[in-house]
Amino acid sequence: MRNGKRLLRALGIATLAGAAGFLPATLLWAADPLHVVKSGTTHTLYGVAFASPSAGWVVGGGGTILATADGGATWKAQKSGSQESLYDTAFPTLKTGWAVGANGTILMTADGGARWTPRKSGTAANLFDVMFLDATHGWIAGADGTILSTDDGGKTWQDQPTGSRANLYSVLFMNDKVGWAVGALGTVLASKDGGRTWAAQESRTHSTLFDIVFPDQTVGWIAGNGGALLQTLDGGATWEDRSLSHPADLTGLAFTDFKNGWVVGDRGTILRTTDGGLNWAPHGRSPRTTFYGTVFLNGKQGLVVGDKGTIVQIVIP
Repeated sequence: MRNGKRLLRALGIATLAGAAGFLPATLLWAADPLHVVKSGTTHTLYGVAFASPSAGWVVGGGGTILATADGGATWKAQKSGSQESLYDTAFPTLKTGWAVGANGTILMTADGGARWTPRKSGTAANLFDVMFLDATHGWIAGADGTILSTDDGGKTWQDQPTGSRANLYSVLFMNDKVGWAVGALGTVLASKDGGRTWAAQESRTHSTLFDIVFPDQTVGWIAGNGGALLQTLDGGATWEDRSLSHPADLTGLAFTDFKNGWVVGDRGTILRTTDGGLNWAPHGRSPRTTFYGTVFLNGKQGLVVGDKGTIVQIVIP
């Protein structure tokens, strides 16, 4: 869900590799690559986004919005003005951000989260995912086949008919034309015209699919429940089963390049691949909780969020 899913989407995270300012105490945690930090909340955290190596936001239950200015080492609550569960967030710039959630909730900030204001979505559907290519072009995915889009920086949102009634948990656009949405019952939808029309793709699974990422233009991954993993090597034209024997529900994906990736999920699942998904292995001693969102700012540092306000920083020695 998330989110962060959020590698090649609104933030352009891959371009931040090597930037300073994230996890200044890395050497202190070398003995264990996972470090639980205090979030100040017990609400479930669903989505995470960074606009720079230091500035990030997390959203969750009860209208929770947390912000960090030091790469995730410390977090402060921001007033969302909402009690709805917030499932995802995106920051196309350091100042401009979005959060989406239950009952058609869309919140927007123009000042880095100092103030959040509601925007009209035109729907009462739960909204699970938001992404922006830039400050102008954005998409939201939600329940009952809902996809909303904007081409005016979120001033207005248009419903894009998908022909599906499945809950859609993730939406990803590679550019202003080519994109995908994934969701319940193995649903994979593809668009070649910015989302004006959508076509169903063959997934060969009935698993609920929660997240989709593309490390590059040709290689892509989808994660879902029951260890479901799908991979494309042809730019999303076809998808092949790469499911894990690991039975966990896989809820979030992040890749820093086509070889190095992460998948997170329930029961404390944090798995890493260094060979393009041929093999996946547990990374560190993870809390036995469910994770929903993950993001990597470069090949060495990342963040995972989940149940009961859990925030975990990941360090790669």
